[in-house]
Amino acid sequence: MRPILPLLAAGALAGCAPAAALLDPPLAQLARWESAPPEVIAAEPVSCPAGHAACARLHARRAEACLTLAFRDRAPGAACPGSEAHLACAAEHYAAARALRPHPALADGEAQARLCRAAFLPPAEAAAEARRALEAAAAAPPERAGRWRARAALVLSRPGIGKEAESCALARAGRAAAPPGSPEAADLARRIASLPGCGDTP
Repeated sequence: MRPILPLLAAGALAGCAPAAALLDPPLAQLARWESAPPEVIAAEPVSCPAGHAACARLHARRAEACLTLAFRDRAPGAACPGSEAHLACAAEHYAAARALRPHPALADGEAQARLCRAAFLPPAEAAAEARRALEAAAAAPPERAGRWRARAALVLSRPGIGKEAESCALARAGRAAAPPGSPEAADLARRIASLPGCGDTP
């Protein structure tokens, strides 16, 4: 997970003197968050009127804080944390920041948060979250996007989520996008082999 605020800073608040934070609530919030721990940032809602230059940075900072908290207790080697805590917050604020100032790093964070969250949702909600992750993955850095597309395919091709023919096509597309030799590629090969009529073996 890469810090995103420096990526959004250039030109976003050009010409804003530090003293302006005293008179401008969004700038004051951003100043407080520069050195605040993630627990503090995640607990404080973003307060930013539409069109303010600080809004994208505030949403990105809160997204980073929420994802940091979500992954803090992740098991060694695990792709995702063991609970849903903070993942919805991360996904929501990455999406909000991306809507204001599109950037591949924001799309990357959103896709990751949504795919991890999907593991804790009922099938229909998991499928909807995986589709939102696919949309974010399309704007993520190319070296990361294939992994997110593969993980989304694993969600969308689960038994009971869609028709078997659709699941097969999704699994095949996901395997093609997965990094060679990755756990996702192996999981999708097994998924393909398990789907009736899909025809491959792991």
